[in-house]
Amino acid sequence: MVGITIMGAAAPSVMKMTLAPVEAQARARNFSTAESSAVAFTAANEGQKNTDLALLPENCDAPVASSTGGGAFDVTCYGGEDDSKYRQEVTRSYRLAAQDMNTYTNPDRQFAFETPPKYSHVECQTNDPWGVMWYNDHLAAGHLDACQPSVLRSRQAYLDSNPDDWLYDISDHGYGRHPDY
Repeated sequence: MVGITIMGAAAPSVMKMTLAPVEAQARARNFSTAESSAVAFTAANEGQKNTDLALLPENCDAPVASSTGGGAFDVTCYGGEDDSKYRQEVTRSYRLAAQDMNTYTNPDRQFAFETPPKYSHVECQTNDPWGVMWYNDHLAAGHLDACQPSVLRSRQAYLDSNPDDWLYDISDHGYGRHPDY
């Protein structure tokens, strides 16, 4: 009699314990469905110019701009039935390709600094790649001519450079006229 009483009082708890793994499995299955949809969609759109909505799975909401801005978007996907207590929701983010901000051109070839009359054997420092901030002054204090920008170290480096990026005119250095000058 005592055993039956204890069992009657404990039955609801025992029932919950036996169902817990089944409920956890249902939540895990629904989470996996939501997660795989969200990750597949964000991976396909990461770094693209525009979001490809044709790739949006049926179990996902349309992407919304993220609160972080900067071309980032959030997509929310679901796993399980709408009315299920085991329905899972996952939100993942992706970022589109950044806008090209480097639109500067120098068609008139007007440069911010005067071209040094002579160069020394010393290459410019990486923190002052043209020597115009401090390094040429430092070299002049030691009676040396201006440092050489890395684009002057070889003909190929000169040809690979972009005249729009030059801080002073290096077109007469000795490698001939730059094709983009």
